[in-house]
Amino acid sequence: MPADSERILEHPERSPLGALVSDFILIQLPMAASAAALLFATARLLGRPLDGAWYAAAFLGTWCVYLRDSAASCDAEDRLSQPRRAAIFRSSRLLRTGLPILTALLGLGVLFWVQPGRLTMGLLLAVAFLGLLHAIPFGGGLGTRRFRFDFKQLAVVKSPLVSIAWAVAAVALPLLEGAGDTAAATDWLIGLWLVGLLVPILLADSLLLDVRDLEADRAYGLRTIAVRVGPKRVHLLLGILVAASVTVALLGTGRIETPSGWMTFCMTAGLGLGLGWACWPWVGHREAAITLSMMGWRFLLLIPVMLR
Repeated sequence: MPADSERILEHPERSPLGALVSDFILIQLPMAASAAALLFATARLLGRPLDGAWYAAAFLGTWCVYLRDSAASCDAEDRLSQPRRAAIFRSSRLLRTGLPILTALLGLGVLFWVQPGRLTMGLLLAVAFLGLLHAIPFGGGLGTRRFRFDFKQLAVVKSPLVSIAWAVAAVALPLLEGAGDTAAATDWLIGLWLVGLLVPILLADSLLLDVRDLEADRAYGLRTIAVRVGPKRVHLLLGILVAASVTVALLGTGRIETPSGWMTFCMTAGLGLGLGWACWPWVGHREAAITLSMMGWRFLLLIPVMLR
């Protein structure tokens, strides 16, 4: 039996269906869907719905980046922190190479179809750059002094940069390309506050995933925030970030004409992440469960915006 197959079987699920669901999560499909869900929620909140092609582009672009990141890490830190996902990617050339190329081409095709404006293209190029930076395999060989470059020093800013990229893209795209007239200055002000609301939530779930990867990151010389401050302080920081998001929502309510459902949107995000945080002791080291519990709040946002 190939070594990769043995590695996959080292972490069997309780049933064939459970294994199928786990693999579905680990190949990053729900992560890509969560990007489209977040974009849909912000567009509805801002009252600027997007053409369906934009949600397809968000799905394809996010999937491409996270496929590339998983492929780049499967022979490095993921072998320790996420062995099942690493084994899946090591055993499949389609996942490592074919799908990232295919999703990139499909995403570019969708963009060609919708013909975004210049500002939107600039935004997408900036987000793509941060996404590629996210997919760079930080660190070096385990137990060696050889490093792949000084990109490992950027590990501490990786989570904040990714969180900012997610929030800015989710807010700016509806303002730039959403239905209706050109966004007014007040719309952009609301968007700025919404970015301030989302960044702490996105950073909080990213930091919790860094706690999951802490030992592997430390072994590979990745000086992430979790490695630098330790898991206990990360959990404290998580509470501070959720409180910061709620504070932004409350302050925004008093200073700008916030959309209806503004506070419901914020509370759903905070409670959704809090639920994942509370379930942390039970999901333990189950790779798929941890991943889904951290991204689940993005899907929960669909409930209040659909009920408006």
